[in-house]
Amino acid sequence: MALALFDMDGTLVDGNTTADYVKSRWQRGLLRTRDALTAFVVYSRYRLGVVDMVTMLHEAALATKGQTEQSLIDECRVIYEERVRSRICPEMRRKVDAHRQAGDKLAIVTASTPYIARHLAAELQIDVLLATELEVVDGVFTGRLAGDPCFGRFKIDAVERLMRLEHFAWDETFFYSDSDSDAPLLARVGKPMVVRPDPRLRWRAWRMKWPIL
Repeated sequence: MALALFDMDGTLVDGNTTADYVKSRWQRGLLRTRDALTAFVVYSRYRLGVVDMVTMLHEAALATKGQTEQSLIDECRVIYEERVRSRICPEMRRKVDAHRQAGDKLAIVTASTPYIARHLAAELQIDVLLATELEVVDGVFTGRLAGDPCFGRFKIDAVERLMRLEHFAWDETFFYSDSDSDAPLLARVGKPMVVRPDPRLRWRAWRMKWPIL
């Protein structure tokens, strides 16, 4: 039995679920146009590798301060059904099914929060979800992260904790991702799988001789 890890945005799902969240809030009048445009500019800079994603995640957490967790749960359930579910990549759904049929342990590993990702995990019958957690006190977001963001080297830390718990080794671990920000984890696993890569990851995959799906 192997461990099969999957990134979410751009890998299991075509597009970015954070962009879906921002667009949904803007269309419902819950976000000013200026703030929505700023969010999309920041995301574009992240895709180009010119923004600090860890800082961005801390700022995103701060934006939730004072909001109830239940309101975000309800909001993300609707966003998943209306915007995300139809964009699950059919080829990746088949990959997940193949790993499950082989008896492998499945996990989503994403820098996003779990509020949309948990619906995707349930849809694909993936038991483990490693995500960026927001701190909640008495049902209300504090504006802080609960622990480290699930991004970059911190993804490796999160996966290592899972591997110790489930008794897996790196050489029997798959990781599917589309983003060069996941290069540290791709380089760590025994079976890196590059999916519709961004330009930087395509170049890296070519140099490292990683398979490109």
